[in-house]
Amino acid sequence: MDLEFLELTDRRARFIISDTAPALVNSIRRSMMADVRTMSIDDVNFYNNTSVLFDEMLALRLGLIPLTGGKHYLSASECSCNGEGCFQCQVSMTLNVQGPATVYSRDLASADAEVVPADGNIPIIKLFEGQQLLLEAIARKGSAKNHAKFQSAIATSYKYLPKFSVQECNGCKECVDACPRGIIRYENGSVHIADELQCTLCNLCVEACDTHAISVTGDPQRFLFYTESDGSMSCIDLLTTSVESLMNRASELATYLGTFG
Repeated sequence: MDLEFLELTDRRARFIISDTAPALVNSIRRSMMADVRTMSIDDVNFYNNTSVLFDEMLALRLGLIPLTGGKHYLSASECSCNGEGCFQCQVSMTLNVQGPATVYSRDLASADAEVVPADGNIPIIKLFEGQQLLLEAIARKGSAKNHAKFQSAIATSYKYLPKFSVQECNGCKECVDACPRGIIRYENGSVHIADELQCTLCNLCVEACDTHAISVTGDPQRFLFYTESDGSMSCIDLLTTSVESLMNRASELATYLGTFG
């Protein structure tokens, strides 16, 4: 399997995967969405809430704020405290704001400087004169298998790259006019795709060709992969963590099947 990165930032990644199978590419996509564990606000203790929203609605909003860091924390099921909560498996975050004010994610004060909101400008609620919000939020580690708030990959998809072939082109250029993306070119007596990354495999060029000289199919071994992170971890960490999870599960399966050999 080969990777060719076209774009790579902390929040976005776009790359070509080649010499592989659709099943593996889809497994990476699903692992990125469900297996990667991140920190998220899991419990909220309200001490004073005189805002216009109920406690439950505010707790839901707080849980959807992406948090950075937390690699060294254990999940509740792994920790020796048996779910009681300790410094190894949870982080306390406090919020105390008096109105009039707009409460933002940056107003959350974390006990761990590494576990903080990925974006400090996320609005939580607007407080009016005389209103107050005083609470303690408990962040824990989990995966999207348990709750969607732990999902770090917010936009993950892939598509087949095209296999474009031309035989006995008569130069009618109907396919050039039919392409909605304008990526088909007629040069040197034949046609070709100028930018295969823009091809959507719509096959309008194929339908426009009366001589059936053009063939466009998805390449089962080459894919364009795209993903976005919510900011809780970088895209490269998201990708490597998901692949490590797949490798660990494959190793466990091989060990299990080996017991029958």
